[in-house]
Amino acid sequence: MRLKTLGVVLVIAISAFTMLYWLTDAPRREAVAADHEQELSDFGEIIFSNDPAEPAAAGCANCHGPDGTGGEAGAPVVGPNLRSRSIADKLRTNPNYVHLVVSFGGVVASGNVNSPMPAWSYEVGGPLNEQQIEAVVSLVEGWAEEAAAQPVEEVPDTVEAGAEVFASAGCVSCHGAELEGTTAGPNIQTIGSAVITDLEDFVPPSGLDQMVADYEADPRNFLELWIRDSAANYNDGENTLMPPHPESVLNESQLTALVTFLLDQTGE
Repeated sequence: MRLKTLGVVLVIAISAFTMLYWLTDAPRREAVAADHEQELSDFGEIIFSNDPAEPAAAGCANCHGPDGTGGEAGAPVVGPNLRSRSIADKLRTNPNYVHLVVSFGGVVASGNVNSPMPAWSYEVGGPLNEQQIEAVVSLVEGWAEEAAAQPVEEVPDTVEAGAEVFASAGCVSCHGAELEGTTAGPNIQTIGSAVITDLEDFVPPSGLDQMVADYEADPRNFLELWIRDSAANYNDGENTLMPPHPESVLNESQLTALVTFLLDQTGE
């Protein structure tokens, strides 16, 4: 009788343990996944850095700044701010976006083979293995999520605010810190018909004549149309190498300030 009672108690205990384990399995898995993601992100910070004392450092900070907020004048390439809502926006439509750009270079994002962002994957001759790439991706995706969680910033319509937008939105990566242009984007120190025509050296939009006419009629309105969505407004929806900047990336106040800065810099 005692053995039977003991058996019943054991069955009940095992059943209770199984039920408890099952009920706590999901939170436990989530905690393990979070710990793993944190370890990856921490490793990503090491790879991202340009610390000479770290053998694993790949030097992403040389172009994107030590904290990922964008490179400054004098950097080998003035890379864009990676703590950006725009990256979070791209991840919503393509969850592999950051992984693809890190692995295969900026051509993935822009279609421009002259993009200054190189490929980092071993698969295409880069210096990083898959684990290292996953670590950097985890870091950048975490930054993007943090940026997306912040309230949308309204900025004043000033040249100074526009200069900050120019840097943070990544414009500097293609057009240079002094608007002097790079292999990835034209010189825009003097915006006008000549610069528009110079787009033929990149990907000439089908609507070049309309661009010139719109610019001559209203430079501000033209720049807003071009920055907001050059492909839709001037190239029948085809890629122009100038990325779109929807409201989730640049709100109206940021776009207005950016155009104010450009017109001030170009003497318009």
